[in-house]
Amino acid sequence: MKQPTMKSTGTIATQTEPGEQLLVATDTIRQLTKPMPRLDWVWLTVDENDQLVEMPISSTTAMIESSFDGTTQSAWDLEMDQPAMFLKLKAEYGHREDLLAALTEMYVSDADDQPVGWMICRSTEEADTVWALEFYQDERSMQRHFKRHLTKRLFDLLAKMPEKVNVHVALSGFEMA
Repeated sequence: MKQPTMKSTGTIATQTEPGEQLLVATDTIRQLTKPMPRLDWVWLTVDENDQLVEMPISSTTAMIESSFDGTTQSAWDLEMDQPAMFLKLKAEYGHREDLLAALTEMYVSDADDQPVGWMICRSTEEADTVWALEFYQDERSMQRHFKRHLTKRLFDLLAKMPEKVNVHVALSGFEMA
């Protein structure tokens, strides 16, 4: 299946008040993505440097597992400034599928401090790499979840420590639906 692409034919109005530019940009993105019903998006602020990252989130076949069904519901019920974490996990050679299974089991079975939304993807560029995106209720639940799940089983599947970037939701398409 070919991934949808988004071609911009419109521009973001720059004659708006500074506080309204984000809303104008959001409306523009929503207009451009209307033909793609299974595409949502989120803007994230990187905690370390306040960089703004735009991320389309699609429920196509490239996604392995997620906490939502993209055919019947919007991805997540995200809120402004909600904490999240990107994880890059490098599996031991030939153990990516085992790592994917362990992560999926962890997300599905964890009752305490479970992410309120999550997504796992295979890397298309690195054979043994898995990407995870996790959204949490609050900072404390994010830290407890991360610490609790660095278990021996997970360590045995990893070639090195996970790389993580803490982010917060700046704005999302789910929030404006």
